[in-house]
Parts: sequence; C-alpha cells; structure tokens
Amino acid sequence: MPIEPSVTEIAARLSSEPLFATLSGRAQARLLGAVRVQHAAAGQFVTQSGAPAANLYLVLHGSLTVCSFAGNDRGSAQLAGEEALTGQASYCRSAIASADTTLLALPRQALQDLIAEAPDVGHKAQRAVLASVGGSELPVPPAKPPGHAGGPSRRELWGWSCTVLAPLLLLGLGFTQGWAMPITLFVAILAATVCMWMFSIVDEFVPPLFAMTAMLLVDLAPTKVVLSGFASSGLILFVGVYVLGGVLVASGLSYRVILWMRLHLPDTPFWHGFALVASGYVLSPIMPSGNARMSLLVPLYRDFCGADGVQPGGLDHTRLAAATYTGSMNMSPMFVTSKSANLIVFAMLPLQLQQEFQGFFWFVAAAVCALVVTVGHFVLDRVFFGPGHALPASKEQVRQQMALLGPLGRDERFVLLALGVFLAGASGASWHHISLPWVAGFVLVSLLSYGLVNKKGFQQYVDWPMVFFLLSLQGLTGAMEHLHVVDQIAPWMDSLAVVLQQDMTRLVLLELLVVCIIRLALPITAGMVVSAILLMPLAEATGINPWIVGFLAAMFSDLWFLPYQSSAYTQLRAVDASGSGYNESLFLKFNLASSVLRVAAVFVSIPYWDALDLI
Repeated sequence: MPIEPSVTEIAARLSSEPLFATLSGRAQARLLGAVRVQHAAAGQFVTQSGAPAANLYLVLHGSLTVCSFAGNDRGSAQLAGEEALTGQASYCRSAIASADTTLLALPRQALQDLIAEAPDVGHKAQRAVLASVGGSELPVPPAKPPGHAGGPSRRELWGWSCTVLAPLLLLGLGFTQGWAMPITLFVAILAATVCMWMFSIVDEFVPPLFAMTAMLLVDLAPTKVVLSGFASSGLILFVGVYVLGGVLVASGLSYRVILWMRLHLPDTPFWHGFALVASGYVLSPIMPSGNARMSLLVPLYRDFCGADGVQPGGLDHTRLAAATYTGSMNMSPMFVTSKSANLIVFAMLPLQLQQEFQGFFWFVAAAVCALVVTVGHFVLDRVFFGPGHALPASKEQVRQQMALLGPLGRDERFVLLALGVFLAGASGASWHHISLPWVAGFVLVSLLSYGLVNKKGFQQYVDWPMVFFLLSLQGLTGAMEHLHVVDQIAPWMDSLAVVLQQDMTRLVLLELLVVCIIRLALPITAGMVVSAILLMPLAEATGINPWIVGFLAAMFSDLWFLPYQSSAYTQLRAVDASGSGYNESLFLKFNLASSVLRVAAVFVSIPYWDALDLI
C-alpha cells in the first residue's frame, strides 16, 4: 500500500521544480490547492501520445521514462505532461513509470489560471516540450538585466516627499493667512494631486481618484458635485467610442481601410501619417472630444504600425505616433464644436458676438492658425523623422491581400453602418438636436445586441483606467466651480489691464504664461475655462475682441510639457505600454517643437485678426 505524502513534502516538491521556482507565494499556494496525488505501478502509462492533455505530472517518488511520438526513448524524467501547460489539446509524448511511482497531478484548468498570472511558465514548458521532441536542448535566450530590486528611486522619494509635505505647507499657509477653510483644503488636496502627476509616482488615473476620495472624506463638496463625471453622459460617450474603436479592429474593417489607403496612397510612413492626420481633421468639427478622436484613430495607428518595414521604436513608428496625436488634437481650437470647452467659451461671449461666431466664422477667424500648424507639422515631420522610405510590400501584394479579404463580411457591414450612424449623428447635431452621448449610447447598445461585443471584448475594448481618469477630472473641475475658486483669483487679474496698454503682443504673452501655470495643476478643459474666465475682462479693458482671449485659451491649453498634462497623450502612450512602441524621447522633442509652432501661429495671425477688425 503506497504511503500518502505529507502536505510539507508536496509543497517542497512544487517549490523545488525549476518550472515553478520563480512563482510568487500566492501562485504556489494556488497550485498546492489544486494538486492531486496519484500512484502508478511499474510499466504503467502516465501520459500517452495522442491522448487529451488533461494534467501535468511531477514525480514525487520514483521515475518516468519519456518516449517521443514515434516511440523513441528520450530518457528518464521527473516531469511529464507539459503539453497541458502549453495549451496543446493532446500529449505528443508518452511517459511510462519506470518503477512504482508517486505523482503530483496538476489539472489543466489550474495550469491555465497560472498562465494568466505568470505567462513565462508557459514559455518554459513550451521550450521543454520542443527540446524533448527534438532530442536536444534549445538555446536559452539572454536574460534581461535585473531591475533595481532595492528601495524606491530618487524620483519616487522626491515625489512622495512633495506629495506629503506640500499639502501640509499649504494648510499652514492657509491657516496663518486667514484663507477660508474650504479653499485651504481644496488647495492642499490639489497640491498632493499635482505632485503625484508631476513625479509619475502612481498611474495617471490614481491622482484624480485620490482627489475625489479626499474631497468626499472632508465633505468639501456635495457628492453629486464630486462624482458629477460619473453621473454625466460622458461615461456613455467614452465607453461607446472605445467599443466602436475595438470592433473596428476585431471585425477587420480597420485593416481593410488601411489596405485601401496603402493601395491608393504612396506606400511610405509619411503618407500613412498624412492619412492619420487627415482622418483626425475630418473628425474634428463633428466630434467635440480629443480623447474620443484619439480612440477612433488608435486602431488605424496600430494597423499602420503593423505594416512590413515599420520597426518598433524607429523613426517611422514615432512618425506615426506623432501623426496620430496631431490628427486628434491640432484642430481642437479651430472649430467651435471641436471640444466642449470651446462651447463654454462661446457661451461666455456677448450675445452679439455669439451670433457672429456661431456658424463658420469661428473657423474663418482661426484659419491662419490652422494653416500654420498644419503646414508646420509636416515640416517638423521631415526635420525630425527624415524623408521616410518605401515599405517592402508592393502594390501587387496589397491587391492580393485585398483579394484574400474578399467582399465586406456581415460583421464588417454592421460595423460600417454603426460608424456611419455615429458620424452622421455627430455631424448633424445642430439640426436633429440629439446629443453625441445619446448617439454613442445607441451605437453601443446596437453593437452589444448584435453580438459583436461579448463579455471579454467589453473588458478588452474599453480602457477603463482612462475612462475613470477622464471622469474623475470632471469631478475635480466641478468641485472647483462649487467652491468659487476662480472668484478668489479674479481680483489679482484686474490690475494687469494697466500693464497691457492695448498691446496685443503683451496680451498673448500674458495669456501664454497664465495658461501654462494653470495647466500645471488643471486638465485641458478646466485649464482653458479657468484661463478664459480670468482673462476675458482684460479684452474689454484693452479694446480687443473677447473671442481672441477665448481662442488663445483654447490654443495654449493644448500645450503640454509633462505627459500627465495631456489625457490624449496618455491614451496614445497606453497603446505602446509594453515598451516596444515609439521612441518617447524623440516624440517629446517633436511635441516641444510643435508647442513652439502653436505660439508662432498665434503671432502670425495677429495681422490677419487686425484685417478682420477683431483687434
């Protein structure tokens, strides 16, 4: 009668197995809970080639003899059935007990759960199977250099120090200066949030969630204000657009569009970038969210980056990333409907100016800026990324790929219809008066009902951390409005009218400075609105059209120098989170040059605005 092993013996065998030696304690504990002890008599088959790969076997006492599919002896082994760990349906080798053997059997389901947590284990098992079948060990790839396993980095130390100390200093300053308690608490919470962002000590979506939680804990604003973003229609808009972008890829429609573009445009990364920029420009007047536009462009960006000859981290890959961001954001200030903050600024204009700018005239007034930033983008593209080169795929190959795709499938037609409904709803909002979130919600429910999005797809398509990030920012802005923070700062701005002396150059530089300072703490929409509220009174004092003040706030609020300042860039960054994406250092240099270009575009527009009698 075989002696049953103790739990200690089983645990020691699991932890000593090289396949599992690097697992966390949690993963090993789960494996231990799934183990079943089995006994095999000498000569008994433990695994048989062609049989379903149901278990992985570890020898506790005794030994196994492994034979290949053809019956060749591969020697003795202490492990068998790795096929169950690699995901294969059946065993490709047979394992026979050389003597009476005690085995630990790990079922396939437990192994698949393990792979989800530690995919490297599956790779090791696959190498073991290939080595056994081939009769020789495979070369081991060079190990990655170990990271810093010690304590926190200097950046993290500075970041956490500032996150803790800055709020305490501001609380002390507020108490000594007699600030109102709600304002003092809000400034302290905002300081901690900004420090987390600036030093990147946590993921981007954490700081606004921290701010919301802190405001709720100290009862700084009503719950409906702090959580206003999650109670708004923006939730449906973002989820609907993300899901639409996901099914564009899953259905193959975006890949078909890419092949069509490659067939009709010169097949170089420059023209692929041009297609991305043009696509974003077309979406700008009908979709009032840079983040929503980014969500629709990202599938095209991914497919273009997958083209032959586009090397990860290379110039062409970074060119495509820059084009995606430019297409999403360049036209944001140029149309009254291209971002929600423009509509808020439009509502702040006097009634007579609202009638003047409510139509196409907003874009007419911004036309010179739009032309300069567009031409400037392609000039900077050539300077930073070079002339580019033709990709190896020929036009004939692309035609053959199109032929293999065949006609539009049923799923593709439905996705195309959903995309058409969404774009038509967005572009026709002025006459059907149906808000874009309602349109996005209708498209979302249609895709779910049709069956194109299952539970797993709904989890994968929607970038939930980004959705929480965007909605949390609305709560931060709502709390600021509830506390009338802007009213506390406005008196400081009145004295600046004397300094301006009806000088347009001074106004531009002042607004640039104010917006850049405010944007260190506030997101794009809030930064633009607060800047416009603070500086709009200066227009009347200096004899300048108030629209220019609002437009400058729109232009300068899109400037950013640290990644946390741009939620659209955060989205783009998340696409290549694996580290094999674009060259971020080069992208940031390109963005800095683009920011300078935006400021130059404003100064070039001054004579044009003078000709339109806006100055």
